[in-house]
Amino acid sequence: MFPRGPRFPAAKAPEVPGPGAYNPQDPDYDAYKRGAFLEKTNRFDKDKPSDVPGPGAYDADSAAAQNKPPAVKAQGATDRLLVLQRKLEELERVHVEEKKAHHLEQERLKLELNRAQRTAAEATERAEKLKKQNDALDARVQELKKTNTNDQAELRELRVRLRTSEHERTQLASKHNDAGEARKALQAAETRRKEELRERDRKIAELERTLSMERKKREAAEAKWQEAKSKTDDRVQEARAAAQDLELQLQETQQEAQAAQLALQELEARVEDTEEELLTKLEQHRMMLARVAEEYGRLASTSIALSVHQRIKQEVVALQLRSNRLERKLANSEGQVIELANLIRQVKDENAFLSSQLCEARDEADTYRHALRDSIQPLPPHEGFHDLHDDLVTVSQSQLTCEIEKAAAIQTDLAVRGTYDRLKRDSLAFQSSVLVKALDDSLVQLDQRAKDLIVAEAAQAQLSESLQRVQADHAEAQRMLAELTASLAEAKAHEESHKKQLEAVKAESLAEVARAEQNLQREKEAAQRLSAAVHKAKQAEQFLRSEVEQLSSDLAEAEKYEEAYNNLLQEVDALVLRNALAEEEAQRLSKYNAEILGHHNPAQRIMYVDRIRRELHETKQKLLLSTRDCEAAIADNEELRHELELYKSVGVPHEIKPRTTITRVGRVPALLSDSDLRTSLPSGHALPPSASSSAASRLTSVPELPSAGLCIDGEMTLDEIM
Repeated sequence: MFPRGPRFPAAKAPEVPGPGAYNPQDPDYDAYKRGAFLEKTNRFDKDKPSDVPGPGAYDADSAAAQNKPPAVKAQGATDRLLVLQRKLEELERVHVEEKKAHHLEQERLKLELNRAQRTAAEATERAEKLKKQNDALDARVQELKKTNTNDQAELRELRVRLRTSEHERTQLASKHNDAGEARKALQAAETRRKEELRERDRKIAELERTLSMERKKREAAEAKWQEAKSKTDDRVQEARAAAQDLELQLQETQQEAQAAQLALQELEARVEDTEEELLTKLEQHRMMLARVAEEYGRLASTSIALSVHQRIKQEVVALQLRSNRLERKLANSEGQVIELANLIRQVKDENAFLSSQLCEARDEADTYRHALRDSIQPLPPHEGFHDLHDDLVTVSQSQLTCEIEKAAAIQTDLAVRGTYDRLKRDSLAFQSSVLVKALDDSLVQLDQRAKDLIVAEAAQAQLSESLQRVQADHAEAQRMLAELTASLAEAKAHEESHKKQLEAVKAESLAEVARAEQNLQREKEAAQRLSAAVHKAKQAEQFLRSEVEQLSSDLAEAEKYEEAYNNLLQEVDALVLRNALAEEEAQRLSKYNAEILGHHNPAQRIMYVDRIRRELHETKQKLLLSTRDCEAAIADNEELRHELELYKSVGVPHEIKPRTTITRVGRVPALLSDSDLRTSLPSGHALPPSASSSAASRLTSVPELPSAGLCIDGEMTLDEIM
């Protein structure tokens, strides 16, 4: 009889993998390719590489870097130290100039004292000359007195002679003997006597006038002498008093100068000590800065550029995509291998069943052959039965041969498929291990760069602390210098008072007026120097104010970083909430999957799942495109706002100030306004204001995805699923 075969043909192994055959660690953008059964898995990659580039990963040749001033802290600290050193040298120079000016003023005071002493000596010499002139006038007065007495004696003699002549005339008049001759002689004698008397009277009048004039001159000379004597005495007394005062003031000034010199020596010693300390600190800071610069150079040499970092990041993302695809293919191949193993087991079972059936058929044939032989033994052999038996044996042998060949072919095919799948699995495992190793190496390098960045930040913090200490020491030195300047100003005030007293003493002479004008000119020059020093102090104050403003700006930037950190924490909380919502949605979809599994029509189930996949894919593509457009628009707005602030600002350095001739502005497309971008984003994807500045840096880390409806090479299509 014919052997018993299977009632229905063997079912073809489906190409669609079974439930749970997909890798649950797929990325979020491949969540729609997980098959018909959604599971409660973590669809958010926790080991996602950070979008923030490591140290030294910034591109120094980028166009955006032209609008930002250089903010290297080590260079800024070196510049500040150089500025402080220049300030210290300027203060030392001013101190030396003030010291020289003090010595010059002291020498000038000594010269003025010598001049005052010479003036007093000249006044005493003038007084002695006046005394000598007074003595000469006294001698002349005595001579005039002697001549006056002589004139009076001669006048008395003339009067006596007149009396005698009158007596003789009376005698002659009494005597009338001499008539004509005696009268003539008498008239002649009388005329001579009258003339002599007139001459004498004239001489006496002249002498009296001369005497009165001499008396007046003498009285005027005596008055002048007394006045000059009083003035000279007063001047001598004043000069002596002024000289004594000047000597006292000189002694006080010398004492003050000695005290100031001692204080100045102490100050110079303290300044030298402070200078040595500052020089040692400066050398330490220079060594520290050199070490920091060396470490930073080593860090910069070991770090990579922004373009290389972005390229490596893109390669890592591409490798992750490829690894995920290979893992998915490996999972599919593993499922197919399992199905092939099941098929091989089924074929082996069928072969065993067929072999058992063949054995049973052979046993039955032998039984029937023996029975037929026993039944037909007495009968003569019939040729038809022999032919039928031979045909039956031939047919059974040919059928058995066909079954054996079929089983051998199936076994050979299964062996070839198993070998191919094994080789493919080994190659995929090798590639995945290589990719995982490369990814681990890149992660280790990123961790190392992060550690180096932390070390560099710690060194920078130490440098900032040391700089603050140096600034505090500089402020203390400036305070000490201000105190010394105040003491020097007091000494100058005393010197000015002494100058005023000396000028009051010398106010009567024209030479002293000229000297006073010279002193005034010198004071003007000193005032100009003081104004220059005040201007320099104001410049130093402005520089300190600029440093305070820079520190306040650094503090504001730190506050911005704190705000960004708080925003990141809020985003993490939002992501946790979104993860919870996604888990709830996954549970709901698993319920829907359970309901879908309740259907008995596989085509309907597959079409329903495919439609869900297409909708999810289209939604994700639209969301990704809208998110990228929004981030690009926000980045453009930030760049335009920054450029506008640069145009408005007046404190922008000339090196980074943009040109104002022609400015090309990249406008946002009219179809995507801010309101549309905000409405296109879901509530969970709203970007905070602080994240807008880092949107441009995150745009480069988003992988390029194909458009909706296109299949990636190596992925299963709908026809393959069907």
